[in-house]
Amino acid sequence: MRDKYPQILKALASTNVPVFFLGFLIFVAACAAASVRLQFLIGAQDIVVTLRETLPLTFIGYFFNNFLPTAIGGDVVKAYYLSHKTEDKAGSYASVFVDRVIGLITMILMAFVALLFVKEGVVDNTIKYIVYTITLCSILAIVFMTNKRLAKKFSFLLFLVKPLKEKFKKIYGIIHEYQYQKSLMVKSFAISFISQIFFFMSLWVIAMSLGGRIPAKDLFIKTPIISMMTLLPSINGLGLREGSTVVLFGPIIGHDKAFAVSILWLLVLLCISIIGGIIYAVSPQFKIRIKEIEEGAL
Repeated sequence: MRDKYPQILKALASTNVPVFFLGFLIFVAACAAASVRLQFLIGAQDIVVTLRETLPLTFIGYFFNNFLPTAIGGDVVKAYYLSHKTEDKAGSYASVFVDRVIGLITMILMAFVALLFVKEGVVDNTIKYIVYTITLCSILAIVFMTNKRLAKKFSFLLFLVKPLKEKFKKIYGIIHEYQYQKSLMVKSFAISFISQIFFFMSLWVIAMSLGGRIPAKDLFIKTPIISMMTLLPSINGLGLREGSTVVLFGPIIGHDKAFAVSILWLLVLLCISIIGGIIYAVSPQFKIRIKEIEEGAL
């Protein structure tokens, strides 16, 4: 894209700011829905939290994604602060993990279902194979988390984290128990579906702010692939998100506009993370951390 900077800058200059801001607000709505899902999952561990606590933690998670490996580094921070609310630290980490997995599985299944309704030849075979592969991986992950017999066959791998072996076993046990709370899981997946719809809509509106129109089928099938790419080693998916956006949406709206979309998408994430940074700086959780550091120094 280095030889297309003038076109990219021209596309960014043409951004319809009110429409872009609408896309930002829709992304915030996606965050709010995800925060409700986290609240329910945390509550299942008898950890009392409110939406006023989980929503700020969601923003704080985005803030820490800018410094920690992959786009899920902030989940560790969320689990850390939630662990202050209970003596069962494993419960908070397991809940945040399940929350993340439900979000990813919902997105992947939406892509798979969308693919079933697409006519033959409309979507590139490579895209189909990628969607089928990540869907299969999701199914295998579900089987692994719900089948203790299968999990035990892989227990020998725990030698890689020998000092944390017992903690990992405890966290897996908690994750395994979620399958028996069917009402909670149905509710969590329903909320996750709403959150993902908002997420897809925000990207669609961002593209609209640049005059680009991404068909619904491409939005639902290709966005999950971009999101999966950000899980690879990187800082908040930087570079991976932009590159895959150009590769997947470039043929539809033009490579310069696709790159501009990725820049505006990054801008949304940065704005969300700035909000999270401000919340973190003035939050009680941050004061708790400062106190712990001071006590440790003494």
